[in-house]
Amino acid sequence: MSHPSRPTFDPALPPRVVARLRAHPEKLRPASAGRSRRPSWRQGAALTAAGCTSLAAVALLSPTAGVLLLLLLCLGTTAAVLGLVSLGNSFTDDWTDLVMHAFWALPAAAAGVLGARLLLGPVVGPLEALVPGDPATAALYLAAAAGGSGAIMRPGMVSRLAAENADRYVLPEDFGRRYGYAARREEPEAHLFARLQQATDRVEEGQRVLGASFDAGHTLPLLREEEWRLARELLRLRSLREELVRRRREAVSEQVTRALQPQEEAVARAHAALAERIAVLAGYGERVHAAVTAHREWEQCQEIADRAADYADLALSSSRDTVHTEELDESLLSVEAAHSVREELVRKAVDAGSSLTEALRRGSDGGQSPPGVTRKR
Repeated sequence: MSHPSRPTFDPALPPRVVARLRAHPEKLRPASAGRSRRPSWRQGAALTAAGCTSLAAVALLSPTAGVLLLLLLCLGTTAAVLGLVSLGNSFTDDWTDLVMHAFWALPAAAAGVLGARLLLGPVVGPLEALVPGDPATAALYLAAAAGGSGAIMRPGMVSRLAAENADRYVLPEDFGRRYGYAARREEPEAHLFARLQQATDRVEEGQRVLGASFDAGHTLPLLREEEWRLARELLRLRSLREELVRRRREAVSEQVTRALQPQEEAVARAHAALAERIAVLAGYGERVHAAVTAHREWEQCQEIADRAADYADLALSSSRDTVHTEELDESLLSVEAAHSVREELVRKAVDAGSSLTEALRRGSDGGQSPPGVTRKR
């Protein structure tokens, strides 16, 4: 494995949010994108609600602004319709397509707004004697305020969740090229991150495949927390390493190069410490992977043994020679051997998981590292 293959999420995120973001990785923002200059989703919802509410107040208080406000609402509805059309890539490719769609969107929006106003007229008619303006138009703007802000902040919208939680996930893109091979020397943190993810993936696979004989209910949450913690440290290490590479490339003299040596040594020590910590987790993942392989080997040998009788009948019916049943029964011995290996490897994986769980708990409670790991200072 040369590159990480999936995002890593903060374990403190709600599971439903993680599920939504994991299902749409294309919506996630890499760290290189930086902070957007546009208003946040919450600010956009607040501006929409405040603007529409203010225009509703104008519609109630001004007797001459009704027609202008209705025209403005028609234009706003048209813009919203074109925005929805642009989200569906099959409907439009560029701005010229949007202009063409405007020829039907504007009449449709005007018909919808005027029709809604006619329906609201009898409902809010008694208010016309109390206010100088147009209560039906004001009601339309209040509905636009509620609907617009609700649409922007609707639950489960992936783009909003990805933007609001941009600092609570780490993407493969954050460690360099997403696709294609990069040598370990070029992207060392990418290889460590991939190895870290592989350990967690193998334990999750073991929990699915091995069933009740392998209980990772206590180890897996701690492993995910450690993956998140180490992923953040790897990102910080990568940033510092790239800064040193740039400074060395721009150095104008040997004196500048010598001045960088202490920092380069610190980065090298931090890399070695992280690699050692990840090696402990990867070793546990390899034990679980070996148990999963032995389990599948046992299942396949069992399937072969279950079909031994059919092959024996075939041999008896198609041959005049005596069939040596001991040769056909070798599959049963293979099943027993595979089952023994499977049980032994599962036991070792469970023991390794218990030891790792205790070490991770000690590390999270007392700031200590797992056995064999030198903690970075």
